[in-house]
Amino acid sequence: MEDPMKLTGLHVPLVTHFDADGNVDLVKVQEWTEIMLSNGVDGVVAVGTTGEAYALDLSERAEVAKAIVKQVAGRVPVLAGVGGMSTREAVAHAKIGKELGCDGLMVASPAYSVPTQDEIADHMKIVVDSAGLPAVLYDYPGRIGVSIEAQALDALADHPLIFGIKEASGDLSRIDILAKYKGRIDIVCGADVDSVTFLGAGATSWIAGAGNALPKAHLGIIDPATRDEAYAAVKPLLEYVESGRYIARTKALMTILGVPSAHTRGPLKPLEADAFEELHALVAKAGEWVPQLV
Repeated sequence: MEDPMKLTGLHVPLVTHFDADGNVDLVKVQEWTEIMLSNGVDGVVAVGTTGEAYALDLSERAEVAKAIVKQVAGRVPVLAGVGGMSTREAVAHAKIGKELGCDGLMVASPAYSVPTQDEIADHMKIVVDSAGLPAVLYDYPGRIGVSIEAQALDALADHPLIFGIKEASGDLSRIDILAKYKGRIDIVCGADVDSVTFLGAGATSWIAGAGNALPKAHLGIIDPATRDEAYAAVKPLLEYVESGRYIARTKALMTILGVPSAHTRGPLKPLEADAFEELHALVAKAGEWVPQLV
């Protein structure tokens, strides 16, 4: 297994499978983990945003993470998603990752409280230190309400366990801002449509929710030899998935590609029939870069 302190390649935040009644389906969680490994991913994230972890209680979070770690069995790195609305809750998430044998953490700022940059830095230090695991920060202001800015990054850049930041803000100017931390906090691509820009700027890893459905295309985009071809083939599909209802569209796309996955947990709803038709058309246009998953 690669050193989790230096992520490379495609890391997929695995979806969580639910049955028609909204209950977690752990058998399908493990089956899906194996399918992702068979498709060549370089690592996975357990209970991340794409895994609807915000809708899981602590016991479910632990069950899903345990199932994923067990199935992976050390073959690739497993990062545990850490979220929550308070430092105490985030510490509980981090400790689950530690106790279940995850290789590292992916830590978002707490939602809803709108913390200051000083508070974000303290929060990250407390959470990461509580588990003692390598950590990728997760910058997603669209969901959290605030970004991880220079003041916080200056305070975190030399923390021995913090090695990267997943950049999902949609603000490409942050590539230049984050360049000053290279070698201390490396950029991890967290934006599907902007992936070519991030990779061209030197990012060596991509944590990609749509990678659940499009592992071949994502791996093709990472490879400089096929980057332009793969990206051109799936760009309309990536734009559609990223334009709204990301998780529902990703799960619907997985369903179209041979892995029934359409059930979501409220407040999210499954995709409607007309949206399925649009996805079918985009898949057909993408051709060989979007094959069946099994």
